[in-house]
Amino acid sequence: MRAATLDALSGPWNVPVRFIGRYRSAAWGVCAGLCFLTNTVLRQSGTVDSFSLWGFLWALPVLVVDRRFAAVRRQAEARYVAGLEARLAAEQ
Repeated sequence: MRAATLDALSGPWNVPVRFIGRYRSAAWGVCAGLCFLTNTVLRQSGTVDSFSLWGFLWALPVLVVDRRFAAVRRQAEARYVAGLEARLAAEQ
Protein backbone atom coordinates (compact mmCIF):
# COMPACT_ATOMS: atom_id res chain seq x y z
CA MET A 1 0.00 0.00 0.00
CA ARG A 2 2.90 2.36 0.67
CA ALA A 3 4.07 1.88 -2.90
CA ALA A 4 0.59 2.73 -4.18
CA THR A 5 0.57 5.89 -2.07
CA LEU A 6 3.99 6.94 -3.33
CA ASP A 7 2.93 6.20 -6.90
CA ALA A 8 -0.12 8.44 -6.45
CA LEU A 9 2.12 11.20 -5.07
CA SER A 10 4.72 11.09 -7.83
CA GLY A 11 5.49 14.31 -9.63
CA PRO A 12 6.92 17.70 -8.76
CA TRP A 13 3.65 19.23 -7.49
CA ASN A 14 3.36 16.69 -4.70
CA VAL A 15 6.79 17.29 -3.15
CA PRO A 16 5.37 19.13 -0.10
CA VAL A 17 2.85 16.34 0.45
CA ARG A 18 5.56 13.67 0.34
CA PHE A 19 7.79 15.73 2.63
CA ILE A 20 5.06 16.29 5.23
CA GLY A 21 4.07 12.62 4.98
CA ARG A 22 7.62 11.52 5.66
CA TYR A 23 8.33 13.99 8.47
CA ARG A 24 4.81 14.47 9.86
CA SER A 25 5.65 14.69 13.56
CA ALA A 26 8.60 17.01 12.95
CA ALA A 27 6.49 19.28 10.75
CA TRP A 28 3.78 19.55 13.41
CA GLY A 29 6.45 20.19 16.06
CA VAL A 30 8.01 23.02 14.04
CA CYS A 31 4.54 24.40 13.35
CA ALA A 32 3.68 24.40 17.07
CA GLY A 33 6.97 26.10 17.88
CA LEU A 34 6.39 28.81 15.27
CA CYS A 35 2.83 29.37 16.51
CA PHE A 36 4.03 29.78 20.08
CA LEU A 37 6.94 32.03 19.06
CA THR A 38 4.73 34.26 16.89
CA ASN A 39 2.14 34.65 19.64
CA THR A 40 4.85 35.42 22.19
CA VAL A 41 6.48 38.05 19.98
CA LEU A 42 3.10 39.66 19.27
CA ARG A 43 2.30 39.83 22.99
CA GLN A 44 5.72 41.22 23.95
CA SER A 45 5.66 43.83 21.22
CA GLY A 46 2.33 45.15 22.45
CA THR A 47 0.53 44.41 19.20
CA VAL A 48 -2.01 42.21 21.02
CA ASP A 49 -3.04 42.18 24.65
CA SER A 50 -3.42 38.53 25.58
CA PHE A 51 -4.04 36.12 22.70
CA SER A 52 -3.80 36.24 18.94
CA LEU A 53 -4.86 33.90 16.19
CA TRP A 54 -2.14 35.25 13.88
CA GLY A 55 0.36 32.75 15.22
CA PHE A 56 -1.86 29.87 14.24
CA LEU A 57 -1.62 30.83 10.57
CA TRP A 58 1.54 28.69 10.55
CA ALA A 59 -0.70 25.65 11.02
CA LEU A 60 -2.81 26.20 7.90
CA PRO A 61 -0.31 24.99 5.26
CA VAL A 62 0.67 21.99 7.35
CA LEU A 63 -2.98 21.13 7.97
CA VAL A 64 -3.88 21.44 4.26
CA VAL A 65 -0.95 19.28 3.15
CA ASP A 66 -1.64 16.76 5.92
CA ARG A 67 -5.28 16.40 4.81
CA ARG A 68 -4.14 16.02 1.17
CA PHE A 69 -1.76 13.25 2.21
CA ALA A 70 -4.53 11.46 4.12
CA ALA A 71 -6.90 11.70 1.13
CA VAL A 72 -4.28 10.32 -1.27
CA ARG A 73 -3.49 7.53 1.16
CA ARG A 74 -7.19 6.54 1.37
CA GLN A 75 -7.49 6.57 -2.44
CA ALA A 76 -4.33 4.47 -2.83
CA GLU A 77 -5.58 2.00 -0.24
CA ALA A 78 -8.91 1.68 -2.07
CA ARG A 79 -7.10 1.08 -5.39
CA TYR A 80 -4.83 -1.50 -3.75
CA VAL A 81 -7.76 -3.38 -2.22
CA ALA A 82 -9.69 -3.28 -5.52
CA GLY A 83 -6.68 -4.68 -7.36
CA LEU A 84 -6.21 -7.37 -4.75
CA GLU A 85 -9.87 -8.36 -4.97
CA ALA A 86 -9.65 -8.48 -8.77
CA ARG A 87 -6.60 -10.77 -8.62
CA LEU A 88 -8.26 -13.05 -6.09
CA ALA A 89 -11.43 -13.19 -8.21
CA ALA A 90 -9.37 -14.03 -11.31
CA GLU A 91 -7.69 -16.93 -9.51
CA GLN A 92 -11.00 -18.59 -8.65
